[in-house]
Formats: sequence, C-alpha cells, structure tokens
Amino acid sequence: MHMGCGGLTPEGLVITLSHISGKGESMAQKILVALDSSEGAWRAVEYVARTFGQTPGVEVTLLHILSGLPPALWDDGHILQDQEREARQRLVAFWQADQEKNWQGLVAKARNHLKAAGIPAAAVTAKFKPKYYDVAEDMINEATSENCSTIVMGRRGLGKAKALLLGSVTAKVVQSAKDVAVTIAG
Repeated sequence: MHMGCGGLTPEGLVITLSHISGKGESMAQKILVALDSSEGAWRAVEYVARTFGQTPGVEVTLLHILSGLPPALWDDGHILQDQEREARQRLVAFWQADQEKNWQGLVAKARNHLKAAGIPAAAVTAKFKPKYYDVAEDMINEATSENCSTIVMGRRGLGKAKALLLGSVTAKVVQSAKDVAVTIAG
C-alpha cells in the first residue's frame, strides 16, 4: 500500500491511500465520491471540485448507499402469499423512492458545486443503491464495476483531538479497496 499525504490544507487534511497492482492499463479519470449528509462527505465534494475541476475528461459519480430497510419492511421469514409479496415489494419500492427524493437536494448542491469548478454537468452522475452487503463493501464493488480510479470520501468528524481517526466505513474501505486509490478528505 502506498500512502501519500497532501498535508493540511485550508480545508483540512487530505490523505491518499492506494493499493494498486500496476496492471499497466490506461485508466480514464473516473472518481467515485461517497455522498451522505455529513460534513466529511461535503469536504470530499469540495476536494474533487478543487482538484479535478479543470481536468479534461474527468467523470464523477456521486454515490449514496441507502441504509438498510426499516424493520417493518424486513422479510420476517414466513412464506408470503403472492399478494403479500407484491404488497411488500411495493412498500420497499416506495421507501426507496422516498429515500432517493430526500437526497435530491444534496445531489443538486454537489452537482452545482462541481459544475461551478469546471466539471461538465454531463460528467457528473448520481447513484442511489440499497445496501447489499455493507456500505464499505458496496462502495468498493461500485467503484470496481464502474472502473473508477479513485474513491473520495470524508473521514468521520470526531474533533481535533481525534483528527487522524477514521470512521468504520472509511477504515474498511481503506483496508479492503484493491486497484483503486482512496482519498480521504477532511
């Protein structure tokens, strides 16, 4: 693993970690940004805007992994009749659509910030995915399937005394990501 530290910037600490096997492939600059409502996630958006705003050909995916289903929507193990199964599927679809709607304002803000920095609107996509394994693993899987060269995410905002400690999702992405650089902005 290679670790580079951009040091303290006016916006905070930026650390880039990579575990890249050196396949010798030329990879387009595709960046996955972990997006949630935290300050750290917004710092990740700001970092991408500052660092890649004038980079030709850069593509950015804003990814939000939807949290697990509320307990009321869980499959409680009994065999469902067709009508019950269809009703539950409709409830789950409604819940997911409602979650996505709640994130649209944040996505619009991030898109506008990236566009203002010089990243074309057409180069920014947003994805909302339900949690399948866990947030970190789902994020890594998305970065891999989209051939992203970099994952940019915030670290957990724990205060100055714990400035170098990472949140559990961030730590797991750093430990598990292969063939992709991980940049922690915060």
